[in-house]
Amino acid sequence: MFVAAKAVAVAALLAGREFNFTPLHPWNYLAYTDKEAGAWLAFINWDAQHYLKLAIGGYPVPADPSTAFYPLFPALIALGMKLGLAPIAAGLAVVSVASALAFILFFRLVPERATGALWLFAACPSAFFLSVVYSEALFIAALLGLFWALRDARRAGLALVCAALLPLTRGQGLWLALPLVLAWIFPGALPRRGLAFASLGYALGVGAYLAFFGWRYGDPFAGLSAQKVFVFNNAIPNIFDLPRFADFLLRPPSRFLDTTNSGLDKLMILVSLGALAYGIRRSPDVFFAVAWAAFALLPAMMGEGGSYARHALLAWTCFALAAGPALRTWVLATLVAAGFGLQVYLAYAFGGNRWVG
Repeated sequence: MFVAAKAVAVAALLAGREFNFTPLHPWNYLAYTDKEAGAWLAFINWDAQHYLKLAIGGYPVPADPSTAFYPLFPALIALGMKLGLAPIAAGLAVVSVASALAFILFFRLVPERATGALWLFAACPSAFFLSVVYSEALFIAALLGLFWALRDARRAGLALVCAALLPLTRGQGLWLALPLVLAWIFPGALPRRGLAFASLGYALGVGAYLAFFGWRYGDPFAGLSAQKVFVFNNAIPNIFDLPRFADFLLRPPSRFLDTTNSGLDKLMILVSLGALAYGIRRSPDVFFAVAWAAFALLPAMMGEGGSYARHALLAWTCFALAAGPALRTWVLATLVAAGFGLQVYLAYAFGGNRWVG
């Protein structure tokens, strides 16, 4: 399944580079131009250029937009470079290992022979981001590792490591404070030893993130401040402004693929919230349920839905884990076929240097 999913994504990405390329967006070429990268540009558009820039030259002083990106992924790319790999090859090596680990952990988390759930995970329309130089594969591998570790007190050490990695990988890792707090209040079957180690790991990860930026810039919040230069208008008060959110959903999109007011993002918000409403009752524990709700709701409601289709990969992963094994065969087959169809279209656009999310 892993090989088949990779083949679909890679073929669509390379086809997009070959047959759908646009030379627009020259400001996207932070580490490599289209001529320097050649066919490899299909795997390093948009955010990937920021990660490669950070891996090659470190965090810039003074801060610039690349400062907004979290440090673990570029650090691992830099490690691959020290081992002798070229920057793009190092990035793809990290992504390949992390996505393979994500598939293995996902399979450990579902009932035996629930292979349909794994196909559902692979068929997320934005799952091709597991095959490009983005941090999604690393984040999902650590998240699934945390879900797996929390089920058994003997894996408390793994829970600590995975929880520490998440806030260093993506902003969504910072949101895990909420499911951790609620899991302490309503632990259910979760072992307290695992929760204790996960809480300690989360604190260590957040502390390391703040310490790194404090050391580099003299301001522990420099990375968070740098995120304000992006155009999605994310703000915590927006979460409580339901009329604003309803207006955003009902407003006709500018284009199907766009940075803001995107038809794709609106579509994926509706899919994600519908999947949450359908499958939340099958969540194995409160930590899983609250994390899933955060992944589905917060990126939709905090701003104008920018990049939601990519962020929805986390919520889709939770849906595939919780509800995938129980779906009727025809429903599962329909979702997998539609998901892969849209994924091919999006990977084709991404490989052609067009904005997808």
